[in-house]
Amino acid sequence: MNDHVEPHSTQQASQANRRRAFTALDVQSRPPPGKRRPLVDRARSIRVLPLFVAPRIQVLAETLANQIAAGEVVERPAAAVKELVENALDAGARRIEVDLGEGGCRLVRVRDDGSGMGREDARLSLSRHATSKLRTKDDLFAISTYGFRGEALPSIAAVSRFTLLTCGPGAGGGTRIEVEGGRVLSVEDAGAPPGTTVEARDLFWNVPARRKFLKRAATEQAHAVEAVLRLALPRPEVEFTVRENGRVLLRLPAGPAAAVQERRAEEALGHEVRGLLLPVSAQVRGIRARGLIASPAVERSNASAVWLFVNGRAVRDRQLTHAVLRAYGEVMPHGRYPAALVFLEVPPREVDVNVHPAKAEVRLADGRAAHEAISAALRPALASGSWLPLPGARGSGPASSFPGDPAGDRSARVAEALRRYGERAPYEKPRWEADAPFAGAGRPTSDPSAIVRDGGEAAGAAAPTAAAAGQAPLIAPAPYFAGLRYLGQLHRTYLVCEGPRGLVLIDQHAAHERMNYQRLRRAAAERRGQVQPLLVPLLLRLAPAAAARIAEGAADLAAIGVEVEPFGGGSAAVKALPAPLASLPESALAALLADLAEELASSGRGESLERRRDALLARAACHASVGAHDALGEGEARALLGALDETDYGARCAHGRPVVAEWPVPEIEKRFGRDYESHARAAPPETL
Repeated sequence: MNDHVEPHSTQQASQANRRRAFTALDVQSRPPPGKRRPLVDRARSIRVLPLFVAPRIQVLAETLANQIAAGEVVERPAAAVKELVENALDAGARRIEVDLGEGGCRLVRVRDDGSGMGREDARLSLSRHATSKLRTKDDLFAISTYGFRGEALPSIAAVSRFTLLTCGPGAGGGTRIEVEGGRVLSVEDAGAPPGTTVEARDLFWNVPARRKFLKRAATEQAHAVEAVLRLALPRPEVEFTVRENGRVLLRLPAGPAAAVQERRAEEALGHEVRGLLLPVSAQVRGIRARGLIASPAVERSNASAVWLFVNGRAVRDRQLTHAVLRAYGEVMPHGRYPAALVFLEVPPREVDVNVHPAKAEVRLADGRAAHEAISAALRPALASGSWLPLPGARGSGPASSFPGDPAGDRSARVAEALRRYGERAPYEKPRWEADAPFAGAGRPTSDPSAIVRDGGEAAGAAAPTAAAAGQAPLIAPAPYFAGLRYLGQLHRTYLVCEGPRGLVLIDQHAAHERMNYQRLRRAAAERRGQVQPLLVPLLLRLAPAAAARIAEGAADLAAIGVEVEPFGGGSAAVKALPAPLASLPESALAALLADLAEELASSGRGESLERRRDALLARAACHASVGAHDALGEGEARALLGALDETDYGARCAHGRPVVAEWPVPEIEKRFGRDYESHARAAPPETL
């Protein structure tokens, strides 16, 4: 029988208690009738009782704590996919399948063939901060796995309808656990193949405030596919499949790195990079940088195509991104960005991955060494011009002969035979340095092996690697620009040439500017008499603002060989010039100083001295070069072509603009309607 409580009496008691809790009036002594007690006495008669206040700080419920943690770890379906795929990789999986529903909002299912778990481990895996990756605090400073916090599974289970099905190796049966909103509904035996299947349905069903911030299903789907792709790039030995309602969105077969890496790079960077990727590699103070970089012909409007990995983990890092952009600086126009995949291998004790809730950022003990390693890997490949097209091949490299030239054709056949013979020698096969010295660094560390282009030909840094090992190439490649057949000049601006693949146009100003920039830069670096003092200083009249900037930047100008002193009244006296600038007329020299003053004004205070010097040299090289509409003789044109082969970044001017453009024969034939198959079998007109 239930106890009955009078509501009226309960309310009266509550009110009386509240009155006693705040104040009480002492009425022990009352004044006689008709008299009032003094004010002081009345004040003394009031007693203030202590006020009871409940504590404002409380320990959160476990479910609420897990939902808060999920907000940091699982901000969208792609984050859940990333965490679950990382767990599969840590479990040693070699085949991972991801199924999505409505971009992951309705369903995220990740199935793997990894080691799986027993019943007790499966139960513990849903507890916060339960992990098999760490044992002592020292392990936290040498992390070699993707996951280590033990937050992913409980965080996902707290905001979804969650199912875990797992079976350990050699076990007779598996374990199935169902969780809804962080509350365990059932734990039971179930039949399952070896491995683990994690299913999260109706993500954020119990957190509507978070669910309303999700994007359209197509947008969430794209983020989920990209998350898988970022994990797949450093793991060519693992097969990945992503499906949406049974439709395959992404399939990445496993295999040797030589056959897999470029295909995955095309998926990441876009199919326009096919045949335009260069393998690079370098090591500085124990940090190795390697990867695949796209030709400067591939330009983007932002830096989203620069993908960085540290020990196999995709990261965002402004300093490392700056290293990539700086290496492309001389071959990329201002405001345009390259496409590149860069993998850094760092000893685990020299990198801290526990600095970001989603582990998207890391902190390096020697960030400068990583910056230098990236520069050392990228600069030689870009400066060598090895990304110029090969005749009849998708790879990159210099041209060697022309079709239709018997002597050139014989040379090409000999070179091709020697190249194929060289492929049989182990030392000649271009490798992407798979023998990493930190092989014991852990599973996340990428381990790609040889990267060989179609036909067995390497690109980019393969030749420097062989040279570094003391192995001379079997045949010296013919220079590209000197091998072009000069035809004439177009609008006195472009050099028209016949190349191995078709028509070639060369911007004469950009080509001469690159050559002069290289000469000016070498002179500034060597500083051995390349500066020519003028017999009589030239007095130039400048705008007052320009004259002031020239006076302030006199030291920077002296570093590039331009010695100038203020002369008062908005004038400047030029006393010495580098050799390529010594022949400039007075009017052109005044324009040069005005441009240099503008560059000094635009360069930021935080820029390095080297960057400011290069910018000034680029301005100077522009003024020292032939311009558009300048007539060139055939000898001058051929000399310019020959000089380009001896110039770093020969296919780009000092400002990053392209020097050369090609129109392949198939494209020309398509313009003239000669690209149909029957035309190739038609008889020549004269035989009809």
